Amino acid sequence: MASLLSSLSSSLSSLNPINSFPDYHGQYAVGTVDVEIPISDLPSPSLAPEGAVETVAFRIFYPCERPGSHEKSRPVRWVAKPQKETISAFARFLGAKDRMASAISLLPQHLYWIKLPAHRNAEILPPPTSTDRWPVTVFSHGLAGSRNTYSYICGDLASHGMVVIALDHRDGSSPMQRVRATAAAPARSISPVKITHEPGPEAYEGRDKQLRIRLWEVSVAFEALMKIDAGETLDNLDDNTSSSSGVRSEVLKRFEGVLDIHRPGKVSWAGHSFGAATIVQLLKSVHYYQEKPAEVTKPLLVPNSDAAIVQQIMPESPALLLDMWCLPFRSPEQSWLYDRPLPSYSHGGPKGDNVLSVLSESFHRWTANRDVTRHIIAAPMTSRRPSLVPQLSREKGKLLPNWARLRDDSPSSAQDSGYASERSPSPRPVPSRKASSPSSHTPDQAATPTTHQHTPGPHMFYPLRSQHFNQSDFGILFPWLTRRFAKAEEPERIIDLNVRAMVQVARDAGIEVGGSDDSEILQKDSGIRWWISVPVADEVGALAAGEGFGRRLSARSQAPVDVSRDGETSMEM
Repeated sequence: MASLLSSLSSSLSSLNPINSFPDYHGQYAVGTVDVEIPISDLPSPSLAPEGAVETVAFRIFYPCERPGSHEKSRPVRWVAKPQKETISAFARFLGAKDRMASAISLLPQHLYWIKLPAHRNAEILPPPTSTDRWPVTVFSHGLAGSRNTYSYICGDLASHGMVVIALDHRDGSSPMQRVRATAAAPARSISPVKITHEPGPEAYEGRDKQLRIRLWEVSVAFEALMKIDAGETLDNLDDNTSSSSGVRSEVLKRFEGVLDIHRPGKVSWAGHSFGAATIVQLLKSVHYYQEKPAEVTKPLLVPNSDAAIVQQIMPESPALLLDMWCLPFRSPEQSWLYDRPLPSYSHGGPKGDNVLSVLSESFHRWTANRDVTRHIIAAPMTSRRPSLVPQLSREKGKLLPNWARLRDDSPSSAQDSGYASERSPSPRPVPSRKASSPSSHTPDQAATPTTHQHTPGPHMFYPLRSQHFNQSDFGILFPWLTRRFAKAEEPERIIDLNVRAMVQVARDAGIEVGGSDDSEILQKDSGIRWWISVPVADEVGALAAGEGFGRRLSARSQAPVDVSRDGETSMEM
């Protein structure tokens, strides 16, 4: 009977379309703590933009002491509290009417019980690095995302010896964001903002407004990290209760003096989709803020000269860009940023060695977006630069453009919000870009910087059979659904490939991270299964790109492809 019940349980489990999180792949156990701090408690890195809220919020993932079997803490749930309201908001974001969304939230939800493989408020592990500090990575989420929806990739980075700061952006790009009450303002919720998918002033202004909030939030969060590392007492509005008894845990003091955020250029900057675009605009806005043309009246960020982030972002700063969504770069107000290369290419910089772009196969097949990504990450050589900003387009009435219609043996849909439509304005000329002028270790052994010869960058790859959502938690949690309807395979392995590349780029940048050297992951001919290198630029590719940008770009693939849905929907991020 016991054998029969076990077999039945196993069979029913295999039919469950919702998975649980696997363990992280790195050598460290992972702790996590939620942070929400009033803006009034922090130095202002710049003028607050329109729409900025009263607090800054993020989740910290970090290497931790593995709790003993007798130490029980409250699980870290994937669906944020209040859970019913969160599920209802997500259903509305997907297009459900209010009554239907409310009904969905009342159904028994396996989602409510999903927990992260991380330990709430655990003791941070003493850093084994030569600096006695943990390296830090800041992560920006995509559309429809939050600090929760990239918990696996952020936690996996932490398991390799990083402290990861996963931002909550309160810019209207999420199904719902809650802002806790402060002394100056009551608690409130931020609803999603609908922005047209049509290229034009409304779309550009809407995305610019969101980017102003996002860049300011990242800058404010970095000010918070400086105070946390200095051991200053901050009013963390998050309850941080470690147990069901509701006893509050003051854990921020544990991070005093252990964050490697003071050495310029040593913080890594990462993001997915709109979050990757956020990181690019942040790096450029900070690095080039003194070069802003006088005629630019609506910049995304003008940092104060004494802002902490100005002292941190340097040509050496690693940029880790996952499936970047490039439509926001087309804003006419921000063309001065588009015309400038990443800081890595400034005089004396690493010339792209610290720049990584990992696409999904579906975004790799979106030729227009891929070519803009290449333009963004490549060296500023005019012979390899398109002279026009490409038009990003999709079929009218379709959620996903044809570039994401993969072969039968590949994923069939990628999703990112705000794809351009068929009604695209004629391309506008863009000036040529010019170059700017003036470690491995084990838990019981001190970390040492890697000594192997760095793989020349910039680095660009994609995993076969991957979709846009594969770098978020959705591929991991819904493997049956994503395989059945999107032909996405091996979601855990896809994230592992992403993390390996991210960690190795940081390692090559002189950042001491866990594990042994993994230079193979950045080799263009590594032979790693399903891991495909993408040429960033070549004479033939540049010529083809220039010709493509010279006409009205279509997202249609020339190869036979599947017909599938697309668009700015939940799984896209």
